[in-house]
Amino acid sequence: MHCIDIHTHQIPAGTGKLFIMNRFPENHLSDLPPGGFYSVGLHPWFIGNETAYRRQLSRVEEMIKLDGVIAMGECGLDKACKTDFQLQLDVFLRQCEIAESVNKPVIIHSVRAWNDIFHLKRKFRPRVPWILHGYNGNEMITRQMLQQDFYYSLGGALLDENSPVRKSLKMIPVEQLFFETDEDLMPVNALYEFTSEWLEVKKDKLAEKIEWNFRQVFVRE
Repeated sequence: MHCIDIHTHQIPAGTGKLFIMNRFPENHLSDLPPGGFYSVGLHPWFIGNETAYRRQLSRVEEMIKLDGVIAMGECGLDKACKTDFQLQLDVFLRQCEIAESVNKPVIIHSVRAWNDIFHLKRKFRPRVPWILHGYNGNEMITRQMLQQDFYYSLGGALLDENSPVRKSLKMIPVEQLFFETDEDLMPVNALYEFTSEWLEVKKDKLAEKIEWNFRQVFVRE
């Protein structure tokens, strides 16, 4: 039974873990232990000036084609950061186009931009899956996003009793669910344990379903 972590910034402790490690254009992709994969993307916080971001996107386009890189991201939209929003939009859409060209899913960072992401997916109609990373939307947001067949990757917010995503969790089909540790040092296993109790499903059955999702989304022909 694998407890899969689809978005992390560090190699998990122990062996035999199945995980996707997030990297940025300036990062080197070193060898990972068995079970490790990469995602690569230009985060809205780190978009440079015109010269820089064109170089960054060129690097992303090179890296996404490498063996072991199985997803684009994290990339997306963030209305809480200083980067010009139109520039964020242009850079995000370019990465979505690249993801389409290589048939790899997109791991999406969204802060105060749920409506924008929703309407972009409806307009863009991507062939590849879009995954909302670190999802913490309330029931109203979740009800809206479910109309567009997103996948949802839930992280440490689940362990916060005041987190809105706790109520949303029961609305999300298990077939569209993933878990992640992001920059947290906790084991992803803690998220599986909480969710199995919250949804009243055996942990091994939950893990089997998430592994199936992983194969459907990330291991694609």
